[in-house]
Amino acid sequence: MLRRTMQEGRPVRSTRRRISRRGWLTIAVLVAVVAAILASLFTRLTPHVRDLAVKALNERFDSETEIATLQVSIFPQPEVRGTGLVVRYKGRRDVAPLVSIKSFAASASIPGLMFKTLRLKTIELEGLEIRVPPGGLRRTGLSGSKDDATRRPPAANRSPIVIDTIRSRAARLQIDTDDPGKLPRVFDIHDLLMTDFGFDRPAGFEATLSNPQPKGEIHVAGTFGPWNTSEPRLTPLGADYQFANANLDTIKGIAGILSSTGRFKGVLERIRVEGTTDTPDFQVDIAAQPVHLQTRFVAVVDGTNGNTWLERVDVTLLSSSHILARGEVVRSEDVKGRKVALQVTIDDARIEDVLRLAIKAKTMPLTGRMKLQTTFLLPAGDTDVPERLQLDGAFSIEQARFTSFNVQKRIDTLSRRGRGETDDRGPSVVSKLSGQFVMKNGRIRLRHLTFAVPGSAVQLAGSFDLRSEQLDFTGHLLLDASLSETVTGFKSVLVRVAQPFFRRPGGGTKLPIRVSGTPEKPAFGLDVKRALTRGN
Repeated sequence: MLRRTMQEGRPVRSTRRRISRRGWLTIAVLVAVVAAILASLFTRLTPHVRDLAVKALNERFDSETEIATLQVSIFPQPEVRGTGLVVRYKGRRDVAPLVSIKSFAASASIPGLMFKTLRLKTIELEGLEIRVPPGGLRRTGLSGSKDDATRRPPAANRSPIVIDTIRSRAARLQIDTDDPGKLPRVFDIHDLLMTDFGFDRPAGFEATLSNPQPKGEIHVAGTFGPWNTSEPRLTPLGADYQFANANLDTIKGIAGILSSTGRFKGVLERIRVEGTTDTPDFQVDIAAQPVHLQTRFVAVVDGTNGNTWLERVDVTLLSSSHILARGEVVRSEDVKGRKVALQVTIDDARIEDVLRLAIKAKTMPLTGRMKLQTTFLLPAGDTDVPERLQLDGAFSIEQARFTSFNVQKRIDTLSRRGRGETDDRGPSVVSKLSGQFVMKNGRIRLRHLTFAVPGSAVQLAGSFDLRSEQLDFTGHLLLDASLSETVTGFKSVLVRVAQPFFRRPGGGTKLPIRVSGTPEKPAFGLDVKRALTRGN
């Protein structure tokens, strides 16, 4: 019985050995099949990803796409690497590509690489360059059609490419102008981060841009897209921005360190910007006097060429003087730089604050409340701001006082003598100034300049040179009193002889005078040559 069992047991052990061998053989076969499948999948995955990416880019950007090398790997984790990605807008080879990327590396899941929608987790870009071509759209400007400027592209179908995160350390955005003679707008973009990227939706982004003039770094965070296939310049965007430590020395003629915050929204061709600026040490080179300058502004910017239309700019000087400006900052033909054309209104400002922008003296020669209306034109060019700046307007100053003791004393004496009071003692008087002015080529020319105090008035016309700070004015001194009433004793007898030459119609005195010197030390005197010529 035992022997039978043992005999019967032998086949059992032999059978187990045969099953074990079959199992290993089955496993080996399965492994080989899986390996073959993976090998087949791997060989097919690379052209699948390439074809999917090229087709999607071609359709979305209306372009022809080239990829020099592309490799998909699955082990140790799914990854896509490539070099030489070039997107040519409308297939044109006579102009620079719309998009070019030197190299890229992306992580993904296997399902994300297998189906019709290419899904990538992260993609790292090196050498990203985007070049927006010239557009043929009608320019809307500030007063153009809002519908044209803010029109959105038609809704896209489900995006064939979805990327969770895009990173680029150094990218370049160039927006070409319609005028072949003008330089393009170029932005160097550092540390670009985009999230939830797809062709059918806006993508979130955060980046740091280098601004060429004034030189500084702008940090922005907002949304961009979806890309407008038919007209790239109508691609929408919106973001908050911070512009810190901008060096105004890079703009010839002015200086200071500017910071600005705000928000912009619109399309590349028309961006509405609202923000504030703060420049604690703003100065014009000719005066070299730092003043605290703050602004609040609303503007429309053409992102394709940088032209800016200022809807409203509220300027505060030294916390007490307010200036309102409207106008435009636009490129000029055949001249480097931009033309600034503004309408400026001052309803409440201190004249001493404004003078700090134009006069080198530490103590301003005049104080008072100022009102002003003027056109402001700063043509493009390389010369200093005072040489290019052109003004044409009118002003008035209430409660004007001269800071120089000698000058104010003369004004006080003039007022009393004009009333026929010969005693030079008495309280200081305030004056009123008004006139019209034109500034060009670094020189201010004034006409119809009237300076009035109780009992007398001065009417002048002439010029002030901003470089040399020299005054050159001629005009008349008008007194309510007769010439003999302005002096006492024997002098009054002598001046009666000359009084008929200077008598005003209706009474009083009219004397031809000249003003020279500098604002700190003005010189007033009788214009003898004109005094000896009757009728002048």
